Amino acid sequence: MKTASQTMTSFTLASSVLLASCAVQANPVETSREYKLLLDPSHFNYATQSTTANNYLTDAKQAISNAISRNVTGSWALTKARQVAFYDTPTSCQLKQLGYIFRDRTSDGQSEVTLKFRSPDRFIADFEDLSSPDNQADTKLEADISTDINNGIRIVYSHSTTTPNTRTLNDMADVNSHFSGFADAYGLSNNLTLAKVGGLTINEYVFEGSEIDLGSIDASLELTLWYTSSPNASQQPVIAEVSFKYKDPNGNYTAKVVQRAKLALDAMAQMSAWSSTSSLTKTAFIYAATPNFCSQ
Repeated sequence: MKTASQTMTSFTLASSVLLASCAVQANPVETSREYKLLLDPSHFNYATQSTTANNYLTDAKQAISNAISRNVTGSWALTKARQVAFYDTPTSCQLKQLGYIFRDRTSDGQSEVTLKFRSPDRFIADFEDLSSPDNQADTKLEADISTDINNGIRIVYSHSTTTPNTRTLNDMADVNSHFSGFADAYGLSNNLTLAKVGGLTINEYVFEGSEIDLGSIDASLELTLWYTSSPNASQQPVIAEVSFKYKDPNGNYTAKVVQRAKLALDAMAQMSAWSSTSSLTKTAFIYAATPNFCSQ
């Protein structure tokens, strides 16, 4: 028979194991980390965007290589040309109020929708239920790390699910049907009207093909340009964003990798001739375009 002391010791050990197990299971894993910087859109126009993109890349390669003593390879080519729209409930913006965005991207007639929740708290972001009944759905927890010369580094955690879509987007049923976890958690009526935020359809052009050697892992470097209409030759984008991203399904990022990534972002931010001091982020731009869209 165990003594009271032995019983208490066994209980303490068991409790410690249980708590350790729970801590491990509850620890959210960032499957990807994306670093973002807004550029001055006035440097670009549609007719010469590819040339200007690679002129920027040439300068960025030098700045990053000097900062981390690692190579930046490749060149940029246009890989994606697609239409982007955000949807919310007119006059109330209930998705935005809950911390969510609902986005549709269409390329070559094929639509995919994303439901995304953002929070500065990694645990809060991860606890949101983004589950989907769609067998092609892709869910991730990502650290979005941005900087500018006025405000410095900002980190927001985004928990999102993306899935193919064949529905016409016009009411909350289009969100609830794709994202059952969200539907169960918030119970928003299927009959709530959805509309394009600001009435905007964005023409998005993405340039890819360059990588940063961070050591044990490489980061893909890309440029995204947003136009509010089908662009003519001289038209300038409303948003120009450069970013780089690296991934690991287990979140096993080494100290050297994340330190080099921070130095790379700092080096890009110091390229003041290219950087923006006033541009809005993509989501902020969408919701600011028509300020009364969310007005009661």
